[in-house]
Amino acid sequence: MEIVKTVILAIAAYFIGSISFSYIITKKTTGKDIRDVKVKNAGALNVFVSVGSLMGIIVCLLDIIKTLIIVLVAQLWGLNLVHSIVAASFGIIGHCFPIYYNFYGGKGASTVVGILIYYIPLELLICIIPAAIIAFLIHRPGFAPVFFIPFSPLAAYISHKSLTLVNALIYIVFLTSVLNAIIYFTKRDRRIFAE
Repeated sequence: MEIVKTVILAIAAYFIGSISFSYIITKKTTGKDIRDVKVKNAGALNVFVSVGSLMGIIVCLLDIIKTLIIVLVAQLWGLNLVHSIVAASFGIIGHCFPIYYNFYGGKGASTVVGILIYYIPLELLICIIPAAIIAFLIHRPGFAPVFFIPFSPLAAYISHKSLTLVNALIYIVFLTSVLNAIIYFTKRDRRIFAE
């Protein structure tokens, strides 16, 4: 029965993850397609830079909620940690390759945060602060997730979280890396090569 619940939640997570709040909010406020603006990426950072800080923060929070809600439902359904994270991870896939928008979405950072904020909130904060500082110092704010996402399993391990959780977080890092490699090598976000 747990597998059935996991599959149902994974499917729901993909379709929820496919809702592009960056596209919706940018279209409503400016009439533009966020995928044609600045870095041509349908993510919260692009909204923050292109539309405004308030809209960017709103998009970020909504993207976080997409996977957080799946984790919360998984807990209510009594799913174990691994099944909960696997189900929620499909929200990351949906965010990166949304079915509603010709599979042209964001890079998944905010949706990863939605999972991490539930399981390792303090460790996430500890990872995000130095990552943000490094990204700021190298003048590449979009690189902050490159630092904090890979360090999240290590932070969980150092703080003596269960090895099951650490391994599940390693899966999230691996999944996000594969998704972003596909985005990079298919040149979906074209402007990354023009910078």
